[in-house]
Amino acid sequence: MCGNIACAVQTLDNEEDIPEIWRASELGKLEGPHAEHPGKKARKEKPSRPLQGLLGANVGESCIFECDDECDERDYCVPEDESASAKGDYVSLVHNPERFTGYGGEGAKMVWDAIYRENCFMKSSFPHASTLGAQSFPKGPAAFDFREVLKEADRKQMVEQHFQNPELTLAETGLESEDECLEKRVFYRVISGMHASISTHLCYDFLNQTTGEWQPNVQCYIDRLHTHPERISNLYFNYALVTRAIAKLGPQLSRYTFCTGDPDQDAATKAKVLAVTQAAASVPEIFDESLMFKNGEGPSLKEDFRNRFRNVSRIMDCVGCDKCRLWGKIQTNGYGTALKVLFEFDNDSKEIPQLKRTELVALFNTYGRLSHSMDSLSKFRDLVDMPAQLAQAEEPVSVKKDAKPEPVPVAPQIEDEDWEETLEDQTQRPDDESESESIQDEIGREFELIVKAFKLVLSGWANSPRIFWYVLSTEARRFGQFFLGLPVSPREWQWGFPRAVLDEL
Repeated sequence: MCGNIACAVQTLDNEEDIPEIWRASELGKLEGPHAEHPGKKARKEKPSRPLQGLLGANVGESCIFECDDECDERDYCVPEDESASAKGDYVSLVHNPERFTGYGGEGAKMVWDAIYRENCFMKSSFPHASTLGAQSFPKGPAAFDFREVLKEADRKQMVEQHFQNPELTLAETGLESEDECLEKRVFYRVISGMHASISTHLCYDFLNQTTGEWQPNVQCYIDRLHTHPERISNLYFNYALVTRAIAKLGPQLSRYTFCTGDPDQDAATKAKVLAVTQAAASVPEIFDESLMFKNGEGPSLKEDFRNRFRNVSRIMDCVGCDKCRLWGKIQTNGYGTALKVLFEFDNDSKEIPQLKRTELVALFNTYGRLSHSMDSLSKFRDLVDMPAQLAQAEEPVSVKKDAKPEPVPVAPQIEDEDWEETLEDQTQRPDDESESESIQDEIGREFELIVKAFKLVLSGWANSPRIFWYVLSTEARRFGQFFLGLPVSPREWQWGFPRAVLDEL
């Protein structure tokens, strides 16, 4: 458990901050028309009016009835218990922003290790999934772009990362996913992109203990993201995935009933939601979900994919920080909803799963967090490049238009006779003093050269083990790249001899 006050979640204790339709006074009313809980047959006959209109013609039944007590086999997350017997509190996400709370150490590491190690696909599972029914060439540009997005992660840098830190597992570096089929690589990139997005939020809202202000932490960004471009690539991948899900959900949301009890607010919410879906549908489709689960083991592979993502949602319950667990579960549910929309929704089919209100809230909040991550990345890049720009910048010299140029001092001209006399005086000077001074200077310079030579030889012997280790480690890494069939990085050292600087020539 996290004992830091920053880990606590601020709940809404005042009922006036809750929409009127969800207040205890409204939920406890016994007046007016009533309806019984419909069965599955009645819901299938009239999915838009599951209560058969018993509450009145003008009542939005989706505001009253929701299948929260039933788990759909097509869910990618374990639903929360929102029944009357469940105990819960209303929470404002605005009052509980996602930021660095100080929660970390072994507790956080164990959670991410469980997600990466226990919920990543093994090579022994579905060994022929990458070959059965696979097409040689994608059909359209969207499919080709999707393939290219999946290959965008720099394999060379992941190999170097594994060599530099052998303690990292293959799942954490992404090397294991390179040899897996398309579906398994998508699973890994979704998890890695979610991890990168959360890291971006924590680094952007970081508590400066000196000033007591929340501000971006550039060093945190460099350590977690800037030096790991494959993580940033997976973050972009998640943005494309959720954008595609939002666009695909547009036709369903146009018929969705929003119910906060305030008609004006409901209309404004619906207008904003439709604006987001239209904007998402106006961009090219980078993610093409039609390529997935099309081979011989598609149904069983999809079930395994779904069950493993459910495990991720269960693991989020083990987070010790309340605020971290809140945002972790929201974003996990959001990605699960996006996967449900992409892989279970068929607009031409009548068997379209109904999304719960909590799923829609999680989906749009996750999309908002991803958008915030993209904006934070651009700002972090500017902060990283700022020192280099300041070093190259020079103060401009302001020149007045009417200012007259200052006269340049000219050396006095010397007549030829005076110049000859000066030369004669210099040649006729006694050089006893100069000879004595030059001998002392020469002895001092020679002694300094001897000391420098000794230092150079001794430092060379002292640094030779480190140099030999660097040469051996880099050559071993290059041999490993050659052995694995990867592009061999250029040699970072070379043989050479010191060049003598002959100033006297």
